[in-house]
Amino acid sequence: MDRATMLFEEMPKRDLISYCSMIQGLSIHGRGAQAVGLFARMLNEEVAPDDVAFTVILTACSHAGLVKEGCHYFDAMINDYSIVPSPDHYACMVDVLGRSGKLKAAYELIKSMPVEPHTGAWGALLGACNLHGDIELGKEIADRLFELEPLNAGNYVALSNIYAAADRWVDVSSVRSKMSERGVRKVLGCSRI
Repeated sequence: MDRATMLFEEMPKRDLISYCSMIQGLSIHGRGAQAVGLFARMLNEEVAPDDVAFTVILTACSHAGLVKEGCHYFDAMINDYSIVPSPDHYACMVDVLGRSGKLKAAYELIKSMPVEPHTGAWGALLGACNLHGDIELGKEIADRLFELEPLNAGNYVALSNIYAAADRWVDVSSVRSKMSERGVRKVLGCSRI
């Protein structure tokens, strides 16, 4: 990232694409606060953000646990830049709220969406339920995802993990049986070294 930052700073003219690339790179490498600072600098330099730029900064806020900043940019996107939030923007905000433990607020956001939430929003909330051990909400969200994506093994595994973390082994077995009945198989990871 240091080399990328140096090259970015040496650019004679920085545009929206170069800013978004740097912000995303900072976010991926765990430098969320720097990503937010660079987004603010972009705005100060009067580079107008678009819907993609807001997806990038909301993702950065999510990964860094910057709830206040994420909420600020979501509101600014709507009120200051007249950008109508897409399902992806909502999914980012669900992730921002969910990762920080604000599961009920994330669920309320999904329910209040003016568009049909896609599986990314539901999946972000299921992941947050797994992270924070919310069994009841996790079960409810997983059931919704089973309707939307009946063959997505990741949803079954996430619910199974929620149960396993709570030592609810009968429920773990039930989820695994449901996977087997539906012919859902977890794809094993592999790597080449």
